[in-house]
Amino acid sequence: MKKSEKVLLGVFAFLFLVIIGGGGLMYAFRNYMAIREENDTLRDRLADMNLAISQGAEWADRYGWLEENCPNFTSTQEASAKLLEIITAEAEKMGVSIGGKEFIEAARVLGPDGLPLEENLGYFDKATVKITLAGVQEQAFFGWLHALQQPKSFLGITRMQINPSGTNKTINAEVEFTRFFREKSAPKVSKVN
Repeated sequence: MKKSEKVLLGVFAFLFLVIIGGGGLMYAFRNYMAIREENDTLRDRLADMNLAISQGAEWADRYGWLEENCPNFTSTQEASAKLLEIITAEAEKMGVSIGGKEFIEAARVLGPDGLPLEENLGYFDKATVKITLAGVQEQAFFGWLHALQQPKSFLGITRMQINPSGTNKTINAEVEFTRFFREKSAPKVSKVN
């Protein structure tokens, strides 16, 4: 082999090693960073799990409170009727006159076959009623809202629109109340021989 061929072979070998070695180093570095990132993710998950375990008693107490206080109804219609009854009874106590009442049905998502999808919406079902008020005193209105929203009632305001009526601190309002509940199955009647 000539000297120039040896130099070219040496340069080629050097470039080959630089290119392959550099690629190998980059591959090794990327793998190292991926392993490090996965390690950090697992460390965070472990910390979250330890926190959840340490708060287990607190969450068990909360679950017990929910089991004890969550209202149960056999249907959304029954829950809506009871919600309206509670709202009107409290309005009478506070001297608030209710104008319009409307039950709001939850929108059903239709599947590809045109039938409603059976979705698991979580732990609670809900019933919603829209109330319209005209010419109500502000103080009575806000006292009424405060009296209705107690933790054990599972009742809240999901939408509210207030407009001043312009006379004697009275307002016109539209309020949507939502009550969260769990749907229980109706007792089945069976025949005993």
